[in-house]
Amino acid sequence: MKRPLYYLLCAIACTSMVGATMPMAAIAEAIQPQETAEQQTQADAATNSDTGKAEDNTNTIAAADTAEDSTATSTGTSQTDPADANATDTATPGTPAPSLRAQTNGTPEAISVATETGYAHSATATQNGVTFTVSWNDAPAGTATTFHVTQANGSSQAKARMDVPTYWDGGSHESVCDPSRQTWASYHSLGTAGHDFTFDFTASGTYRIYFYFMDNDRNDPQNDKGIYYLRTTAEVTVNDAARPSVTQIVNNAVNLCRQETNGSEYDMALWLHDWTLEQLEYDHSLNWCSAESGLTRHQGTCESYQRIYSKLLDAAGIANGRITGNGHTWNAVKIDGKWCQMDLTWDDTSDNWYGDLDQRHLYFGLTDELMAIAHSDHTANYQRDDYAYRSTDLSNNYFVRNGKADKWAEKYADRIQQQLDTREERFSIDADNQSFPPSISGIQNGIVAYAMNQIDRKTAGNKDYLSAESKVEMMSSSS
Repeated sequence: MKRPLYYLLCAIACTSMVGATMPMAAIAEAIQPQETAEQQTQADAATNSDTGKAEDNTNTIAAADTAEDSTATSTGTSQTDPADANATDTATPGTPAPSLRAQTNGTPEAISVATETGYAHSATATQNGVTFTVSWNDAPAGTATTFHVTQANGSSQAKARMDVPTYWDGGSHESVCDPSRQTWASYHSLGTAGHDFTFDFTASGTYRIYFYFMDNDRNDPQNDKGIYYLRTTAEVTVNDAARPSVTQIVNNAVNLCRQETNGSEYDMALWLHDWTLEQLEYDHSLNWCSAESGLTRHQGTCESYQRIYSKLLDAAGIANGRITGNGHTWNAVKIDGKWCQMDLTWDDTSDNWYGDLDQRHLYFGLTDELMAIAHSDHTANYQRDDYAYRSTDLSNNYFVRNGKADKWAEKYADRIQQQLDTREERFSIDADNQSFPPSISGIQNGIVAYAMNQIDRKTAGNKDYLSAESKVEMMSSSS
């Protein structure tokens, strides 16, 4: 069976009549140039208390931390949760013990057990006569902290795992990594020597890490300790001038933004958009998903882009919200009283494949309809009665504001005028970008149609009322 080929039909449809017509919704199948929906669905599963904070714009950014020295302090706590006594996480046989050291690719690697015998900090938990202990020392700046995990009075089946660290600097808590990744769900045998996990703390602030312990064997009553869930907690506080907190980085960026722009909401939103894109690269391992990872490790998924931009906008006093769809997340931004859509993840590209179209700003200042061309789930989002970020205006679109949309519209001026001179009331003009994918052409043509609708036209001395709309359709063929 031949794989279907898809052909794009793009057109700019125009109506010449007295009065105005409502634009039709553009229709297109979502195509993601940066990442697949399946990958992002996994990445966006990261759970943290920051998840919905932008929905009502009530979150605030705390004042910047001040760090006068380079010290770290740690505390330990323990917790047992009987409600989770039936947890059944198991280690994969033969899986190498991972290091959770922050690497450029986010991939764990095997490490050896530390030879240290004395530790400055420890946290313990006890159940059924078995003691589970996590010990560590404060590591100097730029060095990963090793967490040595051991057990006493347990069986040969005893195993443990390290959960995703969470970060807090006075703002909102967030998971540094995506807890759905297999790295964070895998248990490792403790044996008699224990097991080591490592992690780099890259920002001033407080990190909390849960360690989980299991020791049970239903097939061997002699070794069945009946422990399915035992948790202990390590907290590490970093106070290092060389490793500023996320809040410090955000506030410094906003201060610089105020110096380098005229202070208008549009100019600040654009400056902060471009600054964010310079800070990080998309993490194709789908591990790093936080503002902490994006601003201090310079890696992140769409969650990182959305969270960083939201924090910057909050600090700048610009209203914003969080939008999700197709396993993806992006920002809604209110500029001069009008909501518009921003997708920084998809804007983060060095591609320049489509003529004079600046792809690095293609998703800056879109309407709901145009954003839904790229992210089809958004159609259901913005059609809800309780949708809070209705975006229907393109006046703050990047290409409209910089005049590019008018230049694109001028390319069609003669063809439109010819139709008007023949007194045609409805006509269609083929778009020049028919070879572009819908997530590119549909959005560009929607912007062109908006620019066309701002132009006054006349035929034989009479004023014409022109309503232009972009139509994007997909047709399949087995040939």
